[in-house]
Amino acid sequence: MYGKIAGILFPVFAVGLIGAGMWGYQENQEKNSILIKAENQYQGAFHNLNYHVDKLHDELGKALAVNSRRQLAPCLTNVWRLAYSAQNNVSQLPLTLMPFNETNKFLANVADFSYQSGMRDLDKQPLTEKERKTLQALYNHSKEIRGSLQKVQSAVITKQLRWMDVESAIATEEKQQDNTIVDGLTVINRDVQGYKDVDFGAGIGSLNQSHKMKAQSLKGSPVTQEEARKRALQFAGTKQAKQVVVNANGKGTDLETYSVRITERNGSNPINVDVAKRGGGIVWLLNERNVGSAKMNLEAARQRADTYLKTHGYSSMEPASVSEYEGSAAFTYVYREKDVRVYPDSVTVTVAMDNGEVTGFQSEGYLLNHKQRSIPKPKLTQQQARTRVSKSFQVLETRRAIIEDDRGSEAHVYEFYGTMGKDRYRLFIDAMTGEEIKVEKIKATAI
Repeated sequence: MYGKIAGILFPVFAVGLIGAGMWGYQENQEKNSILIKAENQYQGAFHNLNYHVDKLHDELGKALAVNSRRQLAPCLTNVWRLAYSAQNNVSQLPLTLMPFNETNKFLANVADFSYQSGMRDLDKQPLTEKERKTLQALYNHSKEIRGSLQKVQSAVITKQLRWMDVESAIATEEKQQDNTIVDGLTVINRDVQGYKDVDFGAGIGSLNQSHKMKAQSLKGSPVTQEEARKRALQFAGTKQAKQVVVNANGKGTDLETYSVRITERNGSNPINVDVAKRGGGIVWLLNERNVGSAKMNLEAARQRADTYLKTHGYSSMEPASVSEYEGSAAFTYVYREKDVRVYPDSVTVTVAMDNGEVTGFQSEGYLLNHKQRSIPKPKLTQQQARTRVSKSFQVLETRRAIIEDDRGSEAHVYEFYGTMGKDRYRLFIDAMTGEEIKVEKIKATAI
């Protein structure tokens, strides 16, 4: 009798054992697949960081070598883009449990400095001696950072180090493992902290702090990688994607995002989209395709930009300025509440003028600043504010506006747009106190 029971149960146990083994094997394979994918993402982000810092050093060198606006402005724009990209790379590394904040802060300051310097008319307002000293210091220090990163990269390759082991070592404070990566990046962070000779100028630090506070207070529910993937595909208007790669950025940046890289089936150039982890808003989009010679005028391009914003749900937006560069037109829009322009709530739409395709979109300002506001009644009339403007300034247009001052705080102002000689300016007079808040020389064409 027991023999019969055993004969019946043995095959059942055997099948169960085999099934458990197969399940365990499958689980192990899936786990290994996830680990390999994470390792590949870490390796890719680190090698991209090396690449962007290397190019950042080159562009800073070019900026020191040239003096004309035509050559210098693109160099400073590239410095801003590369510093931002390097920050993005850092955020994708498992460094949340080790100090790397000084390096991130340094890259953020480089980005802000190069952006503010490159936005003005460098023919009329060339770099000052102080700014050139800052550029020289940035060039020297970027060379040091590049060299240190290359040493770490060489060790990663020769010793076949894994970032997953780094993550484990950081979390467990394990001292037995090879901590070459951790030690190398710690040294870089410590060295960056000692760069006391870099004078970024007034306002840069406070702007960074203001940006950080806004990013931390961003409203909305957290989104998953899959949700970010869907939102990026929908926003990009991609119907047939050949490959979609999603990288979850770490906590090293103020605004945490998912970076989505889309490759379409038709073999066109990749489209990159950053999606905010909180709320799922689109931070920026960039189509990497080359743009041919312009075949449409600015008005036709603006209509494409208008339609693009309406299609994606951005209402009450008013074009404020436009700049042309190598066959593309970049339109900056600001939010309009009643008769007041709200400059912090801004987006930029870049249109390729060869075929009217939107190749770029940037909405970080709108994402971090847009909210319900109670706009107070001005204490000064427009005529009273006008008396604070120089008599040699020819006012062409006046409007109420909200802008950010040098500390990142909002100010209610009268905006006076006009000319002085052959140059165009925007003057902002505080509508409450009559104080001159800001003067901007217009490089782009005002709309």
